[in-house]
Amino acid sequence: NVSPPLLSRFDLVFILRDEVDTDQDKLVSGNIMDLYRQPSGGNRAPHTFTTMSHNDGHGRSIGTSPPGQMTMKDRLAWIAETQKPLPIDLVRDYISYAREYCMPKMTQEAAAVLKDYFMTLRYPEDGTKRNDSVPITTRQLEALIRLAQARAKACLREFVLKQDAEDVVELMRDSVDQVHMDSSGRLDRTRGGVVGKSKRKQKKAFMDALRQTNQNSFSKDDFYRISAQLDLPLNDFWGLVDELRYCDQPELRKGKNDIYYLL
Repeated sequence: NVSPPLLSRFDLVFILRDEVDTDQDKLVSGNIMDLYRQPSGGNRAPHTFTTMSHNDGHGRSIGTSPPGQMTMKDRLAWIAETQKPLPIDLVRDYISYAREYCMPKMTQEAAAVLKDYFMTLRYPEDGTKRNDSVPITTRQLEALIRLAQARAKACLREFVLKQDAEDVVELMRDSVDQVHMDSSGRLDRTRGGVVGKSKRKQKKAFMDALRQTNQNSFSKDDFYRISAQLDLPLNDFWGLVDELRYCDQPELRKGKNDIYYLL
């Protein structure tokens, strides 16, 4: 229910789904119980964290493998499996120091990775038409740059390395797949906060499509059918219809039984 203009302000968007998973539910419930466990002295017990066993898809435990050329997702899983959590005070001081004194500069190698990925999003290699591809603007390129600098800053580096850019591309790719793709893996242009057309162009396209039907009256089902043909965002569709009804020069009129008429 987040409005598209607000959602588009976020560099990364991930969808959290509450799916049934026995191992994950045991992990979460165990950690929650640890937070509320009270010893006899009345003080809360120290936090303990339970880790899960991760598999790399070939039957090998990630916890027993070195990071090597793993993806960032697998590296994080390996660290969670093999390393103890850092003290919160140390993490707080580290972040403050990095924020104050670390200002990484972009390298040519890292910039090339980000540019190539941006161009891949704008012009898919599979021949997908530009109007049918993920709605990507220069705002996403600026987001990639910010994230790459933040990734390098987390390691107190003076320069953004190629590895930093590749990690950010991995993050952005997961975000794009989650936000702009439906459950069947197909592009859904009504999701993600960027609908690809201005409201003025949407209204013009909708009215043109209505007039081309050579009808004068339309039901709600007719509106839904035409809006689907035009890939109009459903989350704000009836707001668009109201604007066509109540503007200075109305183009639609609503009659009885939810029937709409051209003016």
